[in-house]
Amino acid sequence: MDFLKEQLPGFSFDEEIAKEPELAKYIKKECEDASMTFTHPLELEDAPILNTDFGPYFLLCGLPVVNDEKKDKLLKVLTNIFKKKGIEYISADNIDIMINQSTGESYGTAFVKCKNSRDAKVASAAIHKFALGKANTILSSTFDEFERVSNVPDEYQTPKFADLADLYTYAMDPENDQFLIREDNKIKIKLNKAPIKGEKASSDPTFHSELVGPNQEVSISSKKNAAWSPHGRYLTVFQENIVNIYGGSSFDLVREILHTGVSYAQVSPCERYIVTYSQSADEKEGNYNFWRIDTGEILRKFPFDEGISRFSAQPDIFSFSFDGNYCAKMIKDHVVVYELPSMYVMLDERIDKRVGIKIDNIIKFSWNPAKNMFCYLFEIIKSKGSDKDKDKDLPKIGFIDIPSREVWDEKEIINGDNVKMEWSADGTKLIAMCKLKKKKEYLNNVQIFDVTSRGIPTDIIKVDTSIMSVEWTSVTNRLAILANNQKKIREKWEENAQVSKVAIYDIVQDKHTLISTRIGSSKEHISNNVKWSENGNIFVASDIKNSTPTQQGKFYVYYVRTVVSRVEVNNQGKKKKKGKPTFEEKREYVVDSVNDVDHPRDEWIKWDPTSRFFVTGKLPKGFVKVPPPGTTFKFSIHDAKGELLYSYSNLKLQQFEWRPRPIRTWTEKNNREFKKEYKKDLRRVIIENDEKSKNEHLEYSRLLKEKTKEKFFEIVTPLQKKYHETKDKRREIGMEDESGDEQEFTRSVIIDYY
Repeated sequence: MDFLKEQLPGFSFDEEIAKEPELAKYIKKECEDASMTFTHPLELEDAPILNTDFGPYFLLCGLPVVNDEKKDKLLKVLTNIFKKKGIEYISADNIDIMINQSTGESYGTAFVKCKNSRDAKVASAAIHKFALGKANTILSSTFDEFERVSNVPDEYQTPKFADLADLYTYAMDPENDQFLIREDNKIKIKLNKAPIKGEKASSDPTFHSELVGPNQEVSISSKKNAAWSPHGRYLTVFQENIVNIYGGSSFDLVREILHTGVSYAQVSPCERYIVTYSQSADEKEGNYNFWRIDTGEILRKFPFDEGISRFSAQPDIFSFSFDGNYCAKMIKDHVVVYELPSMYVMLDERIDKRVGIKIDNIIKFSWNPAKNMFCYLFEIIKSKGSDKDKDKDLPKIGFIDIPSREVWDEKEIINGDNVKMEWSADGTKLIAMCKLKKKKEYLNNVQIFDVTSRGIPTDIIKVDTSIMSVEWTSVTNRLAILANNQKKIREKWEENAQVSKVAIYDIVQDKHTLISTRIGSSKEHISNNVKWSENGNIFVASDIKNSTPTQQGKFYVYYVRTVVSRVEVNNQGKKKKKGKPTFEEKREYVVDSVNDVDHPRDEWIKWDPTSRFFVTGKLPKGFVKVPPPGTTFKFSIHDAKGELLYSYSNLKLQQFEWRPRPIRTWTEKNNREFKKEYKKDLRRVIIENDEKSKNEHLEYSRLLKEKTKEKFFEIVTPLQKKYHETKDKRREIGMEDESGDEQEFTRSVIIDYY
């Protein structure tokens, strides 16, 4: 009977047993028999599916107490308040005011239903603390926030903060990478160890050792995806109205940032600052707030721009420079650059004023990932004669230096349309893909801009067929262009997978000229995406956007091999030493097919930071209450050759992310400069050491002489004293005359000593 009472609250035969006590033993026996085969009603096959998601609901308190007659009037007042606040989607049908049947009056509360949790948070924040006359102040709370506050312990528990000196411990382990997964709203961080040779693939969830998770001391929960900082030092996790930043070897709390309704956060590339975004916060609290991570100090609050409503605002309007000294946002015909940490608008020294940078008809801009410079795409409107004879807008790409505001160059894209821009990881080159319209046909074009010099050398790669994807690797200066076989190029970029192949180009700068050379290509596959490894020697072509989902999930691994051979040089016009031919190295490239990987329905691929592993998988897009039948959420980890090492699937799987590493690209130029500086420093150190050794030898010789002199006089002085004391006696016995042999004696003693 106790088991049934636990399963069915309110289940009791106390009244029946009180009337007829002899029924107790029969009821007990029947209940024990029933408990053996009992199944909870909600676990039956035809049981109704209960909605346990209270995110779209919020609660209003502090309302006037009304009866049935005044209930409609109160509903009308509430809907008018929401409309004045810009909340048009809440009507009287969405508001439920409960009436106490015994008193005939309301409880002073109301339940409001919205379409989703986002609308509920916005509406709740808009009406919270609204004064309804002098006697009533409306207080509002979402059910998620109510649950969070209810779970706060009565006694304050001091949070454990991370040691700032311990934040880079993960980077000291070069052999093992880390990754996070979010599963059933619980974040787990695992260690991806290099597999032992011959180890078989595994689907065991305990295959990787857990650093953070339910089985560890540290447990992190979140209903939203977590995010790593750019170099992996921090982990940002969203809670209700809070952004928690974790770090260190034990993933302790580094900083807790409070921002009402926060839904987005971005850490600067230098990992010193963070900007948080809230759609529901008021103007006083700020919608875009900038913070220092080390101190938690708020640097500045920004409301929504003028003319932008909270429903059309974008969370990522601010972007940071590579060193975190500047951030910028784009407004109409301007780019406004702010200095950090002061958050003042950047000073224009030419006019001694803090103003934005005016760029007419600007479309978008992007910071260089390695220097304080940004590129911008804008249009120049040309017209011939009347308005009816206007040309199409002419797109141009410009490059501007910060903080000098000097425009390095502006490159025109003749007949360009639908331009896409992407920086190389080392910031030396910009790739621009565009469609060139020629009469009624379109041509594909890939332009490469070299920003290492002010002239901005440019090279153009023309592709006769439709481009599917372009991927750049800075480490080896190679460009991969995936294009199909269709001669007729459409106006929009292709997305769905088609029969296509990858062409690899080697980009070399010769003096002030940029030269692109095709070095090889892959086989033809049904694909639409290409992804380089971090070291720039391996790429994977895949069909992650196949128009037929049941056929997608094929990945083709290729390796770009360098063959070096020595070739004799014919030195015409130069003197050649007899019997000593001159050779030079000749480099050739071979694109080898390594492996084909087949994982049906996989939708993405991600390389790890060390280029030793890549992962493919399928994850839910947004919130999925009940996955469709046959859906599988999963990920699979492979080595660089495409061999499967580990696979895991779970319907509650929500996220997978590799932990970044603070790795900087090391080019041949860096290598030459390092060798030059090393030789220079080595020569300087050798000279300094020789001089130091010489000085030490001279000092040693000087000390040795002084000690020898001291030792000599320590021996000679007593002998001289005795000689003087016995002088008269020697004369009496005739052993000494007046010839002055004293000096001769001293000289002989010195000679004997040495």
